[in-house]
Amino acid sequence: MAELTVQADLSALANIADFLAETLAGCGDELVFAVQLAVDEACSNTILYGYGGEAGTITIACTADDDAVRVTIIDDGVAFDPLTAPPPPLDVPAEERPIGGLGIHFIRTVMDSVTYARKDGKNVLSMEKKRPASP
Repeated sequence: MAELTVQADLSALANIADFLAETLAGCGDELVFAVQLAVDEACSNTILYGYGGEAGTITIACTADDDAVRVTIIDDGVAFDPLTAPPPPLDVPAEERPIGGLGIHFIRTVMDSVTYARKDGKNVLSMEKKRPASP
């Protein structure tokens, strides 16, 4: 398992993307991009809302095996279960939609499973993306 801890700052998102690219090298560009997108959205939300500009850290743990890629994001920001967020109104024209809400939708869409728990005062978001079967 590879692990990275960063300061909860938007400038850390590039380091997180690089960490995932290195950790998941050989998993296929589409899978790496999907995981990077989901993790970027989750970490952005943590930075902007979980810590609200206050200092904090985010830890990303990542494993890959023949079946799937698994990523766990841990922070001690404000408790928030993203799975309780309502789906965005996608049937409404973009200019009429409220701002926000699409990040969690992207996470749910690109990952195969997403779970949330609050453990020991920390948010623990676990995501899994199945690897395509080899031809």
